[in-house]
Amino acid sequence: MKAQRVEMFVCPMASPSDTSGLQKLAGSGNIKPDTLVALVGKTEGTGAHDDWGRVWADVVLREWTAKFLDVPLDDVAKNVIFVLSGGCPGVITPHIVAVTREWIETADADGHAGEDPRLVVGRAGSDPMSPEEVGRMGQIRKVAEATRHAMEDAGLTDPHDVHLVMVKVPGLTTASIKDAESRGKSVVSHDLTFGPEGAGVYANDAAALGVAMALGEVPEAKLSDEVVRRNWDLYSEVAMTSSGGEKRHGEVVLFGNSSSSRSSLRIGHAVTKDFIDADGVRNALRTAGLRFNGGLPDESDLSRLVHVFAKSVIPGSDQVRGQRITLLDDADAYQIGKALGGMLIASVTGRTTNYVSGGERNSHQGPPGGNIVAAVVRTET
Repeated sequence: MKAQRVEMFVCPMASPSDTSGLQKLAGSGNIKPDTLVALVGKTEGTGAHDDWGRVWADVVLREWTAKFLDVPLDDVAKNVIFVLSGGCPGVITPHIVAVTREWIETADADGHAGEDPRLVVGRAGSDPMSPEEVGRMGQIRKVAEATRHAMEDAGLTDPHDVHLVMVKVPGLTTASIKDAESRGKSVVSHDLTFGPEGAGVYANDAAALGVAMALGEVPEAKLSDEVVRRNWDLYSEVAMTSSGGEKRHGEVVLFGNSSSSRSSLRIGHAVTKDFIDADGVRNALRTAGLRFNGGLPDESDLSRLVHVFAKSVIPGSDQVRGQRITLLDDADAYQIGKALGGMLIASVTGRTTNYVSGGERNSHQGPPGGNIVAAVVRTET
């Protein structure tokens, strides 16, 4: 039998074109062409649909990966999933996380049977998404199908074993809107921003509902075009999604725990109740396996922390714990919301290389007012 052994390597980036960290990992043999399954990261830039930093990083990383794998550029997506989130305001350090998966021969399929389940990863790509499907049921269904395939690829059958599903989907651009309308099709929005009615947030939220549908968090019967960004009672507690005009397909990388895994890593997640809920962040660390009591984890705990993934969605209310805030009236709310999330995570972890995506107002990624936090830690055994 074969079991997974998953590793994660965090590489800070000096610029969107910086592949030096990956090159060092390749040179040391920590990543190999047959083990690299995903590149996930934060890139500097605006975070908008046409973010130059994210697009530049995507191009450079795909070119590097094509050479590393020795495959044509067009075949990179068949081998490695890319999830890049743009915008690093505040204390978010631009970085890329290389995720590797090695298959280990075992005498049986039990791996760590009787012990804590360990990290597994699955990946999948969706069918192409047309502009008219963005933010609608077409996108929801295609993300749901890809999520199911990623779960199968991870070797998981129980949705409760899934702790994080990262999705990158196509957004809308002026050109793609023109293409749809030239064929007599409508699009969900002509607003290319990440504002409350922008195409970017519709794409993100349709992707989140696709994850929710695949994992049984939301029944398909409750889903329709009309519920996207309207019914906030429908959400996923493990989906972290983003979109970009450079995409044509959805890309999914799914993380969970399995007793058959031979990894030394474990993942857990929690949901914060609001923007200042540091205890929610600590709960994510605890569910992943850090055993500190109250307060902040000390350095011996944090030495086992590999990475944190978090959303930072702006609440629809102008109050936090009964007190008025003015964030909703701020022209820079999108960037500020992401920066606040980065600061919250850094205040608990003591590090800035955290994956923090968000900035949009309201989302189907987590319950109303709350945000998802997932943590990966190295086990003690």
